[in-house]
Order: sequence, then structure tokens, then C-alpha cells
Amino acid sequence: MHIWLLIICVLAFSIMIYGTLSPPTFKQQRNRTKVENKIHPVHLNVQDRFLVVQHPKSNDIFKEAGLYCEDTKKRHFTGEVLGYVTPWNSNGLEIAKIFHGKFTMLSPVWLTLSSDNTSKFHITTHDVRKNWLKEIKASNDHNHTVRILPRVLFENWLPDDIVSLNVDNQRKSQLVSALVEIAKTFHFNGFVLEIWNQFLFTGVKIKLVVDLIKSLSKRLKNKDLEVILAIPPTRGSIPQTFSRVYFNELAPHIDYFSLMTYDFSSVDRPGPNSPIKWVRECVEKLVPNNDDSRRGQILMGLNFYGNDYTPEGGGPIVGWQYLKILETFKGKILYDESSEEHFFEYRSSVGNDYVFYPTLYSINRRIDLARELGTGLSIWELGQGLNYFYDLF
Repeated sequence: MHIWLLIICVLAFSIMIYGTLSPPTFKQQRNRTKVENKIHPVHLNVQDRFLVVQHPKSNDIFKEAGLYCEDTKKRHFTGEVLGYVTPWNSNGLEIAKIFHGKFTMLSPVWLTLSSDNTSKFHITTHDVRKNWLKEIKASNDHNHTVRILPRVLFENWLPDDIVSLNVDNQRKSQLVSALVEIAKTFHFNGFVLEIWNQFLFTGVKIKLVVDLIKSLSKRLKNKDLEVILAIPPTRGSIPQTFSRVYFNELAPHIDYFSLMTYDFSSVDRPGPNSPIKWVRECVEKLVPNNDDSRRGQILMGLNFYGNDYTPEGGGPIVGWQYLKILETFKGKILYDESSEEHFFEYRSSVGNDYVFYPTLYSINRRIDLARELGTGLSIWELGQGLNYFYDLF
């Protein structure tokens, strides 16, 4: 039995003891004093500082995590790298500016199209950060350019709205025109469409969703806008909601697929966030042939957040919360050979917690996997991780 499977049994027993059925409040996370993850350049990168090791020490992570190589323009991964930026994590905006040279695309999570806006397709832009956009574009030069493709979330659509849009070419043109107008106003290079799960889970037929995405993508690409489609990963024995059949049909019309290879585990089934064998499987199920150039259309997902599993459930943690735990943690950080992820156990106010969080070594293994498979990368999300992570890209 894998070591992390033992954790599931321990936590399951703990949860039964506590008997908590309501959603976790995360009080212990909110009450912690925030650790200052200082941004500070140094001469050497993490490889030269011998920090990319299978058995890292908690003290080394705590001391070194805020330090990054001053040469932020040097790229080690030559494929596409997409970084997501969210309004609720403002540190991501600063990270995107500092490590501009490491990314080829940035996707601010700014735009939402709800079902109540389908009559005129009004897309709110109050989250758009104009000054940040200017700073990012000012950093572009003939050697390196970062494209901006904000995410568009199709939220709370009803089946009738989806069916109506699919059969009405005029309404599709109106929707595309609204997106094109926004792209012109803010000089966007395209969009990430968060539409697959949102439409599929309404109960409409998959063929309808595929046809609609194809139609919208064609119209956007005809306006010289790139299109990225966010897609779910394989879930073990559960039937795939996005299979090779749909990839083959959509690939000619989509520039890239943002493959969400994270959230493998949950508070109901604690464990690694993104087991490397599973990540490989997710990619190979979509494009089995190693020589197939369409592998390059897949942006393999990397999580820069972790999970703190508690007897009451727990939930996601980001870099400063992880460092706060490490500040007083005196034990060993363990490495699970199967998932190729690191974790450790510590005593909190509610019992024994198990923390899974990315390390330099685990991220580097996944970057190596992307090189081997010929995919790009997508990071969820900038600002959640540790500063020295970006030395690897």
C-alpha cells in the first residue's frame, strides 16, 4: 500500500471521531499571522544552489523560498507556459511582472458571462487592471513577448440558453462581437474559454457543446484571436467527460487546451494533488502517439497550491500558509515514490494534519515530463507558489 493511502485511513478515522458534517471554517488558517515571503533576487538559481533535491529540509525551504535568480529572462523550458492570475490573489500580478520572461501567455481571471446577460452579451470588465496590462506590454520586446488571454467563465447558463445560442447564428455573432470589442479595447491576444464543464453539467448533449465551441472558436480565430479551451482531466474509472474523440474534433479549431491535471485528491479522499503517473495518463489518453505534433496543443496543468488535510477536513493552502507551518515544523518532509510528491504530518489545534505541497523537486519532475511528452504548461495560479519555483522555467 502506498504511504499516502495510509493517511486516508488515519484521517477518515479522525473525521469519524470529530463527526464534522458542515463545511470547514478554516479558522486556524485565517488566524495565522501571515509570513512575509520576501521577493529578493540572488546571483545563483536553485539548481546552482543545490536546492532541487528529493529530500528537502523544511528549514531550507523556509529560508530559501523567497529567493530567486536575478536573471529572470533566461528560460529553461522552451515550450508554451501559461500563467493564470486571479483578482483574489493580487500577488500574482506582481509575480507576472517580475517573471515576465518565464511566461509566453498570461490569463487573468477577469471576465464572466452569466446567463442573465445573454440577451445583449454584456461582459463586465471591472476587474481589468489597465496599468498592469501596460506594464506587461511594456516589458515585451523583439526577444520575448507575452500574450494576454483572459479567462471567460460561462456561468449559470440554462440548457435552453445553450440550445438557443447554438442554433442562432446571429446570437453567436453578437457574442463573438462582444468579445472582439473587449479584445480591441484592452489589446488582448485571445481568450481562455471556461465553458466545457459549465455547459456539459447542465445536461445538454455533448455534441451540442462541441459544435458550439467549434463555431465560437472559428469566429474568434477569424478575428486573429487565439482560443484556449479549459478541459477536465481523466478521473480513474469514471467515464471521461473530455475524451480523445472530442480532442480530435476540436483540435483543428482550438489553439491550446488547458488540461487541469490537479485536484486529484480531496478532503473526502486525502492524498497527492497531482500524481505524476496520472498526469502522464491524462495526456496520453488524449494524444497516444509520441510523434503527434498535437501534443504541443496541450498545456499540462501545474498546481502552485497545496492541501492541509485535518481531522475536520481542511482545504487548500498557498505559499505563505505553507511557510507559516514550516516556521515551527521540526519533522521530516516525506517523499511518496508513486505520486512523486512531498508531504508531512504535523500537530495542529484540531489534531494531526497532513500537508501536501509542491516542492522544487516535484515541479521539476513535471516539467521534465512535459518535455518528454512534448506539451506546454499551465500554472494555477501565479502568486500561490513560492518565488524560487520560477527559477525552474
